[in-house]
Amino acid sequence: MDFKTLLPILISAVAVIVAVWQALIAKLQLDQAKSTKTETEKLLQEVKEKVSKIESITDETRKDVREQISKLVDKQDENFKTLLTAPQQNSQNEMIAQLLPQLLANGETLKMLMDYSKK
Repeated sequence: MDFKTLLPILISAVAVIVAVWQALIAKLQLDQAKSTKTETEKLLQEVKEKVSKIESITDETRKDVREQISKLVDKQDENFKTLLTAPQQNSQNEMIAQLLPQLLANGETLKMLMDYSKK
């Protein structure tokens, strides 16, 4: 065989080797892409879980803050009502203090008030 006949065979052999080599490289790249995709999906799932946990914590925190604010507002409302009724109670106490000596002096009036309070 001469060189002219061998040259196309050698070129064909080199082409086959290059094609196999490219196929192997393509297979490695495909495997790497699949691996990267799997890792990315796993990371995205972890991110979703963490976001869900954070949202849950945030919702619970909002709820707790609302409850605390509601309790505080209720307590302030209670204190305000107490402050508003305090003058009335004081004036009632003063009135009772003024009437008590007269009621004690007059037993029938005291007895009448006691009977009236029982009804």
